[in-house]
Amino acid sequence: PASTRLESVMTTSPLTLAPNRSYGHALLLMQENGFRHVPVVDNGRPIGIVSSRNAMDPELEDFVSEQRRREHHR
Repeated sequence: PASTRLESVMTTSPLTLAPNRSYGHALLLMQENGFRHVPVVDNGRPIGIVSSRNAMDPELEDFVSEQRRREHHR
């Protein structure tokens, strides 16, 4: 079987998000750039990934609503 080197399929300099950015910002970044995943990086260290698939999670609507409510009361 032919093996594929990781370098041939990976994005070499991906756009990333800081952990304090909103999910809405992540979705906009993905839409504007045509990809479905964004790494979350804190102090140069990857700590997670946000996926456009998360937008289909029914619990996300409650999370986003609560985040907006808190931002409004600051």
